[in-house]
Amino acid sequence: MKHSFLMYILFFLFTTSLVSCDDNEDDNLSPEKPKQFTLQAIGVATGIPIQTVIEGVDIEVSGNAFTMDLFNKETGTLIGSVTDINVFAETFEDGSMQGENYTIFTFDEDNSTLVMHNFIDMTPIDNTTLQAVIDAPKTESNVIGGTGKFNGELGGSTLNATLDMTEFANGTIGFNCTYGIKIN
Repeated sequence: MKHSFLMYILFFLFTTSLVSCDDNEDDNLSPEKPKQFTLQAIGVATGIPIQTVIEGVDIEVSGNAFTMDLFNKETGTLIGSVTDINVFAETFEDGSMQGENYTIFTFDEDNSTLVMHNFIDMTPIDNTTLQAVIDAPKTESNVIGGTGKFNGELGGSTLNATLDMTEFANGTIGFNCTYGIKIN
């Protein structure tokens, strides 16, 4: 009987310790910080030369900044804006391009920002249209910080984009970009 009573006490202590560990972990998760979400940037934007320090990551950049509307892909709700700063681009004879970009998502709800650093490959859809695609598979570490609820956050993303390059000679691009973001 002593053995059964001792087993009961040990079981009770073990169970209590598991529950208390779970409760402590939940306290560290904020419902305001989504761990995984899908965003969509849509719009026609003309590149504006910019030189700035990106708030939240303290990186100085210069290049052409394209700003468009930002939507929650799941609901279609307008939630802010996205600025894509192209800091380097190289174009090849076949119309393809490689580039380096910093992307800043600004959320209207609380003015938080989330910053990504991407190296992209753009490929023409075909030779008869001025359309191009960017397909950046899963990247583990291109989310580099932000402000507000994203201060210090790190993570990765995917990017699928179709670009209308009809007015590219004038510095204007039509964007339809879908970002799958995962915060670590």
